[in-house]
Amino acid sequence: MSHNKIKVGGQSPNASGEISVALDNLSDVNITSIADDEFLQYNATSGNWENSSTVSSSSVAILFLGEGADQTYPETLASNSDVYFYASSPVNTIGATLVSSDTYSDWYDQFTLPSGDYILQASLHGDYTGSSGQAKYQFREGSTNRGASGVNLEPSNTGGTEYPGESVSYMSLSASTTISVRLTSVTAANSTTTNLQGKRGYLLIMKVG
Repeated sequence: MSHNKIKVGGQSPNASGEISVALDNLSDVNITSIADDEFLQYNATSGNWENSSTVSSSSVAILFLGEGADQTYPETLASNSDVYFYASSPVNTIGATLVSSDTYSDWYDQFTLPSGDYILQASLHGDYTGSSGQAKYQFREGSTNRGASGVNLEPSNTGGTEYPGESVSYMSLSASTTISVRLTSVTAANSTTTNLQGKRGYLLIMKVG
């Protein structure tokens, strides 16, 4: 009686009926010159899973504002207002809608994101009248504050160091949603406009799912 007529992934069983199948024996896997730290990535053109060391540029979409510009902040920092971020050419591969509530040129304070999962990070830099100066801020999803509060301090103020310097949040949005960075508390803000936020402030949102 003949044997070894049944094969799996091109491999015949041994005398004990055992079959050892390597990953690249599978019909839709194409492995070439494999190296440490590579992973499988699907190639829709070839219809195969292939080894790769490079993440596709389309796998992470971002919104980024903050180009280090010498631009004057358009308002005095105040509690319950939204933080503005400057960008003459925003990086927006998410497809977000950017809004300036008071139509300041290239300054934006509200961002409508499509549904998806996001990691958000923001940095505020204000100007203050004395050593008590500080501004606390937090991401806001609709009418709800979300994530860790950030704080910006007047350089001689050491009283707010229990907070991180940046605000960070994670959001899972089931529908298109407007988010902002809300000032939750402001002390001794300088009424004179400043260029610190234009030079140092930034907003980074990454769509991860």
